Amino acid sequence: MSWDHLQLKPQIISAVRRAQLKSVREVLCVSGPDLQKMTGLSRSDVQELLHAAATASRTHQPVTALQLRRGECHRLESGLRLGTGCPVLDQLLRGGLPVGGVTELSGESGAGKTQLGLQLCLSVQYPVEHRGLSSGALYICTEDPFPIKRLQQLISEQSVLRSDVSRSLISGLQFSDHIYIEHTADLDSLQV
Repeated sequence: MSWDHLQLKPQIISAVRRAQLKSVREVLCVSGPDLQKMTGLSRSDVQELLHAAATASRTHQPVTALQLRRGECHRLESGLRLGTGCPVLDQLLRGGLPVGGVTELSGESGAGKTQLGLQLCLSVQYPVEHRGLSSGALYICTEDPFPIKRLQQLISEQSVLRSDVSRSLISGLQFSDHIYIEHTADLDSLQV
């Protein structure tokens, strides 16, 4: 792909060429601060470059929650969904979160984003027949410290929260062994 097709400012294209970056993939594999050093661009120009590279490498447009609710995105309708652990929310989401894409949660402070994220770390570990994926979770923590006490509470309450699952199955799952935690202190480390 030619850099000219990305609709970037001429000085950004020149800086990328001077840094001998050949593809958007190369750009996306370098952190923002390292791109600044390599190209001599400002932070805002690097952000513009990263945004353009990410957009160019995207194979599909993002899907909104409203589009999912209306059933307007058939490419994500593989049928496999991750249950949230909340029957009402799962019903609204047509069985849970679609698998095979990225789902972004946003909301005001105290809205329950962390709570839902922690519950999803547990839900993903259940077998598929219980709306899980028999898998593990990576939790990228942007708060310090990680809410370990809340996670432990959720683990201890799974038999109450997931009354649809047998106690023997729940007790056989080693929830905390399959949650991997990575801390990020700022946007740059999150992008890396």
